[in-house]
Amino acid sequence: MPSFLSARFADFLRRSSRRRAFALGAAVASTVCLTLCGCAGYNVGPRGLYDENIKTIFVPTVEADTYRAAFGERLTEAICKKITEQTPYSLAGPSEADATLSVRLVSETQSVSAYNRYDDTRQKNANLAVVAVLRARRGGAVLSETAPLLLTAEGGANVTSQGYLVAETGQSTATAQQEAIDKIADQVVGLLESGW
Repeated sequence: MPSFLSARFADFLRRSSRRRAFALGAAVASTVCLTLCGCAGYNVGPRGLYDENIKTIFVPTVEADTYRAAFGERLTEAICKKITEQTPYSLAGPSEADATLSVRLVSETQSVSAYNRYDDTRQKNANLAVVAVLRARRGGAVLSETAPLLLTAEGGANVTSQGYLVAETGQSTATAQQEAIDKIADQVVGLLESGW
């Protein structure tokens, strides 16, 4: 190959690699710019999931419409624990809190879901149902713009859960009830997230 052709070919390769580098840089810059402009209204991280106007929450003892002792206290403890673990909110007293999360246990039942061949109970279910309402501290008004729609409905959010009791595996009524309490606390705290 003549020397002038090899020099032209080398020059062509040098210019085309610069063009490719420039084109790649322009593509990356425009992609980053479009991404940032398109996501301008979004919040990043777990803080974006929750209302920024609320910093503290007061959780009064759950009122229980059941006859079993300590259900309200156990459920209150589970909800408070989930709030501190899963949300950016902190717990506060009634006079310092930005909002109040009121929960009422409206139903606690047990049902049999499986029998063995001798008609003995093989599996039981512990069922819980609560109504939760999130209210603003100022005047007790129900939060409507910042809180999720479910927690601001006129009657509050209806949440149910179920724990399972299988005696052969060493479970008891207390473990089934605690499983249902943990599940319902998780669901109630999940409702504190802002709507999409």
